Amino acid sequence: MSNYQNLVAELIGTLEDLREKKEELKNEIYEEEEERRRIEKELEILSERLDRVNETIMRTATEKRELEKTIQETEHTKNKIVESLKTLLHVLQKESQYHIKEQ
Repeated sequence: MSNYQNLVAELIGTLEDLREKKEELKNEIYEEEEERRRIEKELEILSERLDRVNETIMRTATEKRELEKTIQETEHTKNKIVESLKTLLHVLQKESQYHIKEQ
């Protein structure tokens, strides 16, 4: 009977070990699920931030293109004005010389 009692005691000890391991795994699963929930929340927050940053980039890029177009048009207009001023100055100088000769 002693051998039988030893087997029963060993079986009970093994069952207790398995129950402890099960409890450890249960706790580990709970902790991992908590970690997953935290990560999912962070991911949601980061995703929203990413959307806002992407919108800002698109809006800023559009504004930059419009500004580049305005600068280009302004440069072109400035060059036309400079050419017109050169032409006007040239004409005025000729007229001035003509009037000086006539006097």
